[in-house]
Amino acid sequence: MQSYYISQSNSYTFRTEPTASTLNEFTMSLTDMTTLQTFTASMSGITYEGYQSYIGFTASISGAIVASEYRAVLYNGTPTGSVDIWRGSVQVYASQSIDKSVYENQIPPITSHVSENKYIIMN
Repeated sequence: MQSYYISQSNSYTFRTEPTASTLNEFTMSLTDMTTLQTFTASMSGITYEGYQSYIGFTASISGAIVASEYRAVLYNGTPTGSVDIWRGSVQVYASQSIDKSVYENQIPPITSHVSENKYIIMN
């Protein structure tokens, strides 16, 4: 599941299914889980690495409402007559103004300090 934050930059990078298509055109189709309406997300800054099958882009969902959930399909080409290379879901959240936690591996283990947003990851 991917998170989408309203009024923030929403950059994504993830692995896709391998595709034999030579098209470097990608489309993300979204279906609202409440209304079942289907529409297309706006994608920019697309980078696709075919050898390792991963894609990176920035997405924008017009008219997104907080707490909405969308079923997402990423196509190589347009939705008609093309191959889907990734399927997943997207949940919409309000803008986040506080810093997110940064996870660190620490050797030797030390006590976590909640105020500094540090956490110990145990192997």
